[in-house]
Amino acid sequence: MERIQIVVRASSLHDPDAIKRLERTLVDGIAAAVPVPVHAVEQPVENGLTAVLVLTGGVEREVLKLVSQLPSPTLLLAHPGHNSLPASLEILARIRQDGGEGRVLFGGPEAIAAELDREARIADAWHELRFSRVGLVGEPSEWLVASDVDRAFLKGRLGIEVSHIPIDELIERVARAAPKRSEVRRFARSSSGEIAPSRDDLQQGVAVYEALRSVVEENRLAACTVRCFDLVDRLETTGCYALSRLNDERIPAACEGDMQSLFSLYIGRLLAGTAGFMGNISSVDTARNEILIAHCTCPLSLAAEYMIRTHFESGLGVGIQAKIAEGPCTLFRLGGERLDRLFLREGTIRAVAPREDLCRTQLMVTTEGPVGDLLRAPLGNHHVLLPGHHRETIERFFERHLQS
Repeated sequence: MERIQIVVRASSLHDPDAIKRLERTLVDGIAAAVPVPVHAVEQPVENGLTAVLVLTGGVEREVLKLVSQLPSPTLLLAHPGHNSLPASLEILARIRQDGGEGRVLFGGPEAIAAELDREARIADAWHELRFSRVGLVGEPSEWLVASDVDRAFLKGRLGIEVSHIPIDELIERVARAAPKRSEVRRFARSSSGEIAPSRDDLQQGVAVYEALRSVVEENRLAACTVRCFDLVDRLETTGCYALSRLNDERIPAACEGDMQSLFSLYIGRLLAGTAGFMGNISSVDTARNEILIAHCTCPLSLAAEYMIRTHFESGLGVGIQAKIAEGPCTLFRLGGERLDRLFLREGTIRAVAPREDLCRTQLMVTTEGPVGDLLRAPLGNHHVLLPGHHRETIERFFERHLQS
């Protein structure tokens, strides 16, 4: 977001000097708490998020005329004095009666700034998502029977192009790759240990990364998902390191050709500004609201420490056994062929003793809401974990841009 524009409207009945001081106090306070430039303007221009500061009552019709020329949703800023909130509520009620959308951001400068920052992230995410190109390398794995997306919907509603790259192309690139020893050492040197993988295994893991990175660059992909088990079957190696590193390089990359989880990773990255961990739902405790998540890859930026292991199911190649730091998190998944369903919980990450009958990276999430829906009406297996609490941001994005 280049900047946030605040259009100020106030009644001429009020003392102009006092109103000007109030405007400066509010706008300067908001600007100090938002990470992008904030400007008070008389009329908005393009290339910025626009909000209307309803400084006083008595400006309802004037504001309605203004917002009719602004993109939806309308953002009204209200403070506790001068009938600002009553006027804002009346304005928003009329906007909704007329079929429009909007919300009132109410409070002091810091509270309004936090909401404006959220709105800016949502607007930026939508702008970056639309008209982007994502890659499907190979076909979705056979066991993913509920995780595909409607390509016509992606193209028509979101303007997103899905580029299909044959898995043979990736495999041929892996065979030609010759990773430098320094790249192999880069992966190995920060590990707290290695169990079973040979140096050849590590080199092959890095070769998959270099091959997949070249596919991403040549096809100008913003994100990708890979039918990674073909690498296990045909090359006796894995994509775990490659997917981990791409996610750390701000290229959301999903396993097994899972398109719904790819868009969960992608949108999560855009909204939260961090890589996500895509994991299997391995256990659900409805009494304690606990979910055990496991997978053989993890962005190393999320790892407090990690160990290099083999891939769980095959015992081949490279898998990552990471410890993700305990603390607040968000667990979610977009579902449905049109991405119009959502499972979303905030919670807390807790470390668990590693088990040998699950994928290598394992963690427990204690959620702040019930988890029984996972057993009654699941959207699928894979879910995405983001560090930090992002429920409100994801919910608002989903309701505004994806929900039918």
